[in-house]
Amino acid sequence: MQSVITEVPVAAEVAEAAGAAAGVAVAALVFAVVQLILAAGLYVWTALALGAVFRKVDRPASRAWVPVLNLWILFEVAGMKGWWAVVLIGGGLLTAVLASVTNALFVASAQNAAFGGSGGDAAGALLGATLVPILLLLVFLAAAVVLLLRMMGPLNRGFERGAGFVLLGVALLPVWASVIGWGSARWRGLSRPGLPPTPFADDPRPARSAASAPADTAAFAPPASAPSPAASPAPAWSPPSLAPATPAAPPAAPAASWPTGTEVEEQTVIAAHRRPAASLRLPNGQTVALAGDLVVLGRNPSPPAEAPGAHAVAVDDPTKTISKTHALLRRDAGGWSITDLSSTNGVIVGDGDSEIAVGTAVALAGRFLLGDAELFLDTGAR
Repeated sequence: MQSVITEVPVAAEVAEAAGAAAGVAVAALVFAVVQLILAAGLYVWTALALGAVFRKVDRPASRAWVPVLNLWILFEVAGMKGWWAVVLIGGGLLTAVLASVTNALFVASAQNAAFGGSGGDAAGALLGATLVPILLLLVFLAAAVVLLLRMMGPLNRGFERGAGFVLLGVALLPVWASVIGWGSARWRGLSRPGLPPTPFADDPRPARSAASAPADTAAFAPPASAPSPAASPAPAWSPPSLAPATPAAPPAAPAASWPTGTEVEEQTVIAAHRRPAASLRLPNGQTVALAGDLVVLGRNPSPPAEAPGAHAVAVDDPTKTISKTHALLRRDAGGWSITDLSSTNGVIVGDGDSEIAVGTAVALAGRFLLGDAELFLDTGAR
C-alpha cells in the first residue's frame, strides 16, 4: 500500500515535466515562426521602398529585391564604388564569426580553469568571453556607421534632403526608403562644380572682338588725321574762300581710306550678327529678343561659372516652380541647345514628359518647360 502511494506522485511529476517541455517547445516554435514572419515582412517592405527609390534614380526596381545588389546600387548612386556593399556585408559576417569563435575559446578556457585544474583564471576567461565579442561588434558598428554616413550624405543631397534624413537612413533604412521613395522627393543628381566642357564652352570670338576694339581705334586714328595735310595748304590760299570747302573734304577722305586699315574687320564683326534673330516667349506672353549666344534663365538668374558672359533673362513665374538659376541656352553652329543647371523641378523639351539629364545639352527649338512654366524658343530660322 505504501508503494502505490509513493509511485503516483512520481508519475504525476513526470507527466507535468513532459507537459512543461511540450509547452516550451510549442512556445519556441511559435516565437520562431513570428520572427520569421516579421523578418519576411521587413524584407518585403524594404524591397518595395527601395524599388520606389530606384525608379526615381533611373535604376531597375527589380534589383531592390536582391539583398547585396540593392546596397551596391545605393553606393553607386551616391558616387561611391559599389563593392563597398560587399565590404559592409562581408565585414558583418566576419565580425559575427570572429565573435562566436572568440566567445567559444574564452568559455573553453574558463571551463579548463574551473574543472581541469590548469590554474587559470576562470573569472577572467568568462569576462573575456563577454567583452571581446562586444568590442569586435562595436568596432564593426563604428566602421559601418561611418560608411553609411558617407553614402547617405550624397544621396540625400541629391534628393535635396538635409542631415535629419542622413541620420534616418543610417538608423532606419526601411523608413528612409519609404519616405524618399513614396514621398515627394525628386532626384536632382549629385552636386557638380560646373557643367561638363563642350567644344563651344570657351568661344574666343567675343574676347578677340573686345580686344581688337581699342587696337582698331588706335590704328585707325592716324588715317583719320590724313586729311590734315590737304587742309594745311588752306592758309596758302585765301582763308575766306576755303573755309566753306573744308567741311566737304572730310567726307571724301574716309571714303578713300575705308578699304585700308582695320575698319574692314569691324564691318565683318557687324556682318556676323546677321544670323537669324532668335526670340523667347515667356509664360506671361512677353517676347524677349535673344541677341547673344549664351542666355541663362531663372527667377533671378546668375551666369554660371562655365558661362560668365551669359545674358540673364528673369522669368516671371506664376507657377512658382522655376529655380533661381534654372537653365542655360546656348547657340552654336548646330543651332540652339538647353542645359539643366541642377534645377529643382527640371527641364522638359518638346511635348514629352521626361526631364532632360542635369548638365547635358539637348537640342532645342520650340516649346519647353521649366518646371511647370511653359516657354517657347523661336530660333528665327526661315
